[in-house]
Amino acid sequence: MRNKLRAAAVLLAVSTALTFASCGIIDGSSDRITEITEETAQTAASEPLVRNAPTLANGYEIPEDNEPFSSYTYDFSVYGSNYMITVTPDENGTGLNLTVEDNQFSFSKFSVTPPDNYIVNLPPSQQYANQVCTIIKGGSEEGDIPDLLKINFYLIDSSDESLPYSVSRLYSILNDRLVEVEVYNTEADLSDSADVPASKIMGRSAAEDNKNVLDRMGYIPESDLYRTENLKFMPEPVVTVNEDGSLETEIITYTLNPNDMTMRRARETWTDFNDNPLYYGYAAHAIAGNIYQYFTSASLNVSDYENYVEVAATDNGDSKYFFKVDDPRFSTLTELRNYALKYFDEKIVNDMFLKAPQQYRDIGGELYTIIGNGGINDELGKLTITSYDIDGNTITYHTKQEKFNSSHVLDGYVDGGDFVIEVSGGNSFIVKQYRYPNS
Repeated sequence: MRNKLRAAAVLLAVSTALTFASCGIIDGSSDRITEITEETAQTAASEPLVRNAPTLANGYEIPEDNEPFSSYTYDFSVYGSNYMITVTPDENGTGLNLTVEDNQFSFSKFSVTPPDNYIVNLPPSQQYANQVCTIIKGGSEEGDIPDLLKINFYLIDSSDESLPYSVSRLYSILNDRLVEVEVYNTEADLSDSADVPASKIMGRSAAEDNKNVLDRMGYIPESDLYRTENLKFMPEPVVTVNEDGSLETEIITYTLNPNDMTMRRARETWTDFNDNPLYYGYAAHAIAGNIYQYFTSASLNVSDYENYVEVAATDNGDSKYFFKVDDPRFSTLTELRNYALKYFDEKIVNDMFLKAPQQYRDIGGELYTIIGNGGINDELGKLTITSYDIDGNTITYHTKQEKFNSSHVLDGYVDGGDFVIEVSGGNSFIVKQYRYPNS
């Protein structure tokens, strides 16, 4: 039961991405740089490296009417210095070549190979070339936060459940060179993670010291990181269902040290909002979304689509088809309503049942649902908490939301609305104001 709902939550949550990078040729078996190829050309203009495009993209044949993916160029900024990074497939179509050019027309070439058991995410055609990588902009008016490049890799054998389906590696520029952001797994307090001795600021020596006490990660086991604070990033929280039906989640964060381009992975403590109000809000929002999705999206709790009941329309319109709900947490409409009331204000719950496209009703003493169209807006992405106000036990979180253009390229942010909760103690809360992020 727990695994089934966890998988469903992960599937629903998948939606967006980040980006970082490394210098040299990365050996997938050892995760170390084995060779560096660097060229400099002082010319009036430089031509990006373009390889012969493969006829296959990740094993799938490219339609004849589409131009195969050949290259894509990103603008990149680090501490006020501007670069262009051109990404092309390698000659075998299994890795990527990166060409980095600065504003003096000097350029360097690097190659990236996937981790063992993974394949690089090549776009199916040139039309989708911008999807080969993701740039996370520094987003700081002072220019003191570097841009990051994220490259995603996908599992070759998707039946292997021992490995994540998709992972990522992160890159940026340090001392005018493209480097991989080295990621270390730690349970330590990250409050001083950005403090680096002055003697180590100009190189990677701090990372060398870290290797003696921390576990170096060959890749980030998530592919959907997004910025929650200036130097801190978070994958989409995964909500799980306990045996008693209660919901829980864990908050994982990655904190960047831009002085040596290292990053630390840690678990955030969020069960007391007084200790960590920001990530308490992210956890509460994830749990609220796990429940609210049952009222807005295609049903996640129907296992047998042949077990349905046709209900004739009262207005001589089309019949409606209701499918039996398969969820041990609630077997009747009353039980479903009481479950929602554990987390949401009564007014919000009333609106769920009256207005949501995902409708429920009791038929023959059992709970059934209609497959509704939640009106998901794919031009809207992740929600970021920008600030919060605490008034006694009530917390109001102000948010912004990613806005994508028709090519699904991030085009800025829009107001995400306020998310308001009333905390009754520990990890118990009631949602007082909420808007489903993609509606």
